[in-house]
This record gives sequence, C-alpha cells and structure tokens, in this order.
Amino acid sequence: MKVIESLLAQLPQALAEKLPDVKLQDQDIRVTLAQEGLTRDNILPPKLSLADFTLSFDGAVEATVRNFNSPGDVDENGVVGEPAAANAPASDGSRPQLLLGGNTGWMRYQATARIKSAGSTGSLPFVSGQGKSEVFATLSDYRAHPLTRNMREAAKEDLSHPRLLVLSTDLTKLGPGDAVAWQVRGTLEAGLELNWADLFTTNLANLAFVRTSELIELKTALDAKVGARVSLTDDYQLVFSRPAASRIQLAVRKAKSREATLGAGLNLQVELADAEAVRKRLGEVLTAITGQAEAKVEELVDKALDKVLSAEEQAQLRTILERLGLDPQLVLLDHLKQEWEQLKQKVSSALDTLVKARVAASFQYEYLRVSESSTLLEVELDEATALRFHGSLLRGSLVDLLAWLREPANAGSYTLRNYLNTSSATLQSTVGFTLGLGSFEVLKARSTRKQTWVNQENFQGARRQAFLGQRAYEDSFLGHRGRWVVDFRADMETFTLAPTAPDFRLGLHMLLWGQKKKLSKQELREAVDDAVVWGVLDANDAATVLTKLDAHVGKSDVETQLELKVSDDMLRELLPRLQGFDVKLFSRALARAMPWSEQTARVSPEFRKLVYAPIWESYLNEVLDKGSFLSGDLSPTRAAQIAQWFIERDATVKPLASDLLLREKTWNGTGGKFTFAEVTQANSGTLGKCRRFVEGLVRLRRSIDERRSGEELRAVHGDLEGMWNTGFHLRAAGALLAEVAKATPRGLGGIERTFTVRIASSQEQLVFSTAWGPSSTT
Repeated sequence: MKVIESLLAQLPQALAEKLPDVKLQDQDIRVTLAQEGLTRDNILPPKLSLADFTLSFDGAVEATVRNFNSPGDVDENGVVGEPAAANAPASDGSRPQLLLGGNTGWMRYQATARIKSAGSTGSLPFVSGQGKSEVFATLSDYRAHPLTRNMREAAKEDLSHPRLLVLSTDLTKLGPGDAVAWQVRGTLEAGLELNWADLFTTNLANLAFVRTSELIELKTALDAKVGARVSLTDDYQLVFSRPAASRIQLAVRKAKSREATLGAGLNLQVELADAEAVRKRLGEVLTAITGQAEAKVEELVDKALDKVLSAEEQAQLRTILERLGLDPQLVLLDHLKQEWEQLKQKVSSALDTLVKARVAASFQYEYLRVSESSTLLEVELDEATALRFHGSLLRGSLVDLLAWLREPANAGSYTLRNYLNTSSATLQSTVGFTLGLGSFEVLKARSTRKQTWVNQENFQGARRQAFLGQRAYEDSFLGHRGRWVVDFRADMETFTLAPTAPDFRLGLHMLLWGQKKKLSKQELREAVDDAVVWGVLDANDAATVLTKLDAHVGKSDVETQLELKVSDDMLRELLPRLQGFDVKLFSRALARAMPWSEQTARVSPEFRKLVYAPIWESYLNEVLDKGSFLSGDLSPTRAAQIAQWFIERDATVKPLASDLLLREKTWNGTGGKFTFAEVTQANSGTLGKCRRFVEGLVRLRRSIDERRSGEELRAVHGDLEGMWNTGFHLRAAGALLAEVAKATPRGLGGIERTFTVRIASSQEQLVFSTAWGPSSTT
C-alpha cells in the first residue's frame, strides 16, 4: 500500500487546489477532471500494478469529486441518500447505506479504470462476461466528515491514504460512516439452495413420457435439498460501508447498464452444485412415470428376459409398457432391457434439463423484478467475516457468502436485510418454490394488490422493463382453500430503445393454497374438485387421488396447493380464441366453478356444467338484454326464479337437480354461498368481469399486433384481474383457460398444471397431474 501511496503522492494537493476553500456545509460542489489530463501531468499513473490486478486509468472518461451535505442531495450511485419512508417496502427502490440529515456529510472521489488480471489464470473482479480479458470499473470512495470540516483540507487528508477496494485491508481503513464502491459490468454468481419438492409444483409434463390421460404422481421428501449456482451478465455495484465499529455492511446492487449491444440478454447459466444429488432422485421420477417402483420395473424386465414371468407379472409389465406408449409385445423381445435403459437415460437427461431450466427461469423472473439501483443482497457482518469473503465478492461470486449465511451456527452473527426482495438467504417458501411466482409472503396478508413497473436503463438510453401485476387474497367462499395468488407476468430480457408490447415475454400463473390443517373428507373432496375444475386431474384420476389420500383424513396436517401456469407461447396461442365474448363458453366455466357438494348436480364439474351452464347462460343474457344502465346483476330473487325454471322444466337439468329444487327456488337472504342466487349475490358483477376479461385479451393482442407501448400492459392487467378478485371467479377463470386450451394444437398439455399435497406426519410431498394431449376431453 505504501507503493500505491507514493505513486499517487501528487494527487491530494493537485485535486485539493481545485476545491473551494470553504466548509463542507457551505457549498455544493462537483469538480470534474479529465483523467487523460491527470495521467499526462503524472498526477495519476497510467497503471497501478497490484498483487492480482492491474488498474489502467482510462483517458476517455472523467474523474469527479462531489460532496453531499444535506437532504435533497442526489447520489447517482445510490450510496448516499435520505432515509426511506417508514411504511416503504424494502423492495421499493434503492436503500442508501449512508443517510443524509445529521451533522455528517461526505466527500466522494470517483474515477474509472480498466482492470486486467495480473496473471493468465487470475479472475477479474465481477468475472468478466463473454471471455473478455479486462473490464471497466468505476471506483467510488466516500469519506465521512463533520459538516464544519474544510473541504480542501479534507481532500488532502482523504487522498493521502487512497482506498481502491481491491485489497482486503482497504476495508479495515473504513471509518464510521465511510463507504467504498465498485461499479462494473461482468458476471455475477449466486448460490441457491432449493427444496427438491418445490421444483415440481407447477409441471410434470416434461417428465411424463407417458401417453395421454395417464395420472402422474411424484412422491418426494419435503426436506430434500438441491443446490445450484446461477451466473448472469449485467452491470453491478458492490458497496462496503461501516455502520459501526467492527461491523461492515455489504450491498450488491443493479446499476445502469453499459451494455452496448441492444439485443444482448442476461446470458444466464445454471450449474448444479451436486449433479449426483439430482441423479439420486431419478428413482422417484421413474416411479411417477411408470406407475411402479423402479425396483419393481427392474425385476419385471429381468424376469421377462429370463422368460419366467407369471401371468400376473405379464399383466403388470404390459400395463407399464402401454402406459409408456410402447408395444406390449416387447416383453417377448431380447432388447427389452435396452429399451428400459434408454428410457432411464432419457428421463435422467430430461430431469437435469428441467431442474436447470426451472432454476434459470425462476431466478431470472425474480431478478428482472429488482429495479435498477435496488439491492440484490444487503447484509451486515462483523469485520472478520467481511474480510474473509472480500476476494470472492470482488470477483462477483456471492456463492460462498450465501452458503455461510445459511449455516445455522452463523445465524446470530449477521443481519440479512435483503436477498432478491426476501429476508432469507434460502429462496424457498412453505407453500412452494418462491421464485416461480414472486414472493409468497403475500399469502400472509388477507389481501394484497401490486402493479409495479421495473426499469433498467443503459448508457444508450435503451430500457429493459418488467411488469409485476399480482393479486393475493383470502376468501372464505373457498373454505380452507381460501388463499390464492394470481400473477400476470410481462418482462424483457434484452434492452430496447423504445420497448413495445411484442418485446415482452408474457405469462399467467394462478395458485390456490389450502392452509395446513387436519382436513375432513369433505374438505379434501373440495380440494380435489378444484383440480378437476382446472383440468389438472380428470374425474377418474380424482377418485384415485382421493383413495390415496383417504388414510390421512383427520389424522395429519395436510396442505394442498393447486397451480395453473400459462407460459408466453401458450398464452399467445390462446389469445386468438378469446377475442369476443362467448356467453356459452363463460357460462360453462362459471357452471363448473359452482361449489361442490354430494348432491348429484354438484358432485362433479361435468354434472355442474350440465345443470348450471344453461342457468348461467339465461342469467347473463337477461343482464345483457337489460342494458348497461344496470349495475350488472339481477336480483337474487330473479336468479332463484331462473334456477327454478330450469330445474322444473329442462329435460337435462331436471333429473340431475330435482333434489335441489326446494333449496334453489327459495331466496331467504341469509347470506349463504351455495345456491345459484346466493353465488350471484356473493360474487357481484359477473357479466362485467367476464366481458372486461375479454376486452383485456383483445387489448393485449392489439398491443402486440400494433406494437403499442409496453405501458399498455398495465391496462391489460387492470382488465383481466376482475376475473380473480373473488374465489368463485378465480375457479371460473381457471376452468375457462383449461377449456380454451383443449382446442389448441397442444391441448391441455400446453398448460403447466399440478395438484400438490404436503403431509406433515410423514414429511412427504405428493405432486399429481393428468397427462393431457390435444384430443383429451373432460
């Protein structure tokens, strides 16, 4: 360090002379100097050779000296700023580490350098992306001083002991209230620890390898973990500050992008920390695919080769082969073993791909929703720990630090304030893989609604945007399944000068969550019925699932989770099929969503469709005929009359619903939620919500076709969300999407659908889904 100080010996006096001879509190300054002039005059050396890096001060940019002395001052780096409002969420914007408003101000010294590794095998700070041999970094040193301090004298003192952050000893020189920062474009690495079970809570289709209409059931342990390392290229800021003696606060933030190529993306890569751990779970997946334990299939294959299969075993093997879409006559062929080994290899490869793709997509989803200058990671540590991880952090790797944060033994020695908008270093949740849908913390509240734009801008003025449209609610209409989240996704991976709707990737994710409790048989039936309504299970598979879960009724805490996820490509396939209000289509969806009960008319979605679709169609048409001057509803008495007419006179409805006639035709205003009249009153404005939902999809398609501004997506979300602001309408929305998906080339198989059950007593998770194809019907 003495060598560095000698090379920069002229810097303190040269810069101090350019500063006003006044107190820090007296004047706002911004002194700008061409770095080329500083190197020409030997004030800055052309290069500084350090142990691991060489710094070359770039003559094409400028160095600056600034002061911050009062509220209202704006630090473009976000390190100095005003305290956040008491009620502001931690994820909303940047959280400065140095706070204005007291008796302290700051001098900031900033320069840009080209950084090159000193050795051929060395790693650059924020590991350079695309194999570059050097990166550009902006170095910023913040020195705290009393507001009464003379700025010229402060600069002489500060610059006589420079801090470049490349040496860990620079951290020990931070005084209370000081900070040092790097801003650089490169590759950031983050380590994730995920629940294995959470990786399959939205889709089993990519692992199916089975013919249409087969039930897929995956069983796994709730506490099984899988580690992954994610790396992506972007612009970051690494900040160390000292909030108190012997403590260091670390923050890693997004920064304004220096990306010069507009089409470049995040270049996100995923590496599994323990690939063998994934392979060890192959048996669970093979069991889900074949419908038999892997060991049992192995036994049957070996016996088939030895021609010692009993008649019962021949039937079992034939069933497995038919399930996989293979010729049952293979049991007589010598290459059966080869076919089985090839299948295992295909499943293993698909499993590896699925896990990596899920981690990558989910991490990117969450990352794109962290706004520019907001923190990716913020934690306060003791100084010794900060010094320990200084080197890896400087190289852009958060992996080792995050692993240390997850160790239970270290829990009391740090304060984690933020990691990707969460307060945990482990990105998971008790209700599923948090990253796939944003934070499930929203489920802790009775009702939340978010509409948020996130913008990141590069130096060309191009933008990369993400929209978060999320609604969560707790609705007593759905009983124990009454908590839900719906997320409308719209985000961009690349920078564009003038973002338009076609530049966004779109998606819709619905989750219906059953709170953890001992379920009654009826509550379990209702939860499984939800899965049939959304096309996750067919009726026959629903009966199988109920049988499997019956042993846990009333005996163990059981948590259910139903998910339906429409990806970008599938949503674009659905759009042309929902460009006008089809009263029959919506009537069928609303009918399927009617509450379950043991009466014939309510016992299955199919029977509910037969009984209540004509009732809903008559109701909606009557509202339409009345005109828009109405509020959008008929009186409950009139609704009861419509239901009564169909039950008494319709040839299809009458035999199925006659035992409900007395209940349906009587409106007593008690506030129930069972009869048709009660449902219409408890879920008001149904026609308006359905029509506005279609208007939102029409607006979305036009926005894409006509390349309208991305801001139009906010209005699209506003139109759509009425279809999920009550539990009943949410069920109907899922039923609607499922029915429309059947008419697409991929059928229901194009929508990710799972029904997940977590069992507390055995610490197991069961994930169910019926494999659907284009020709599937329910």
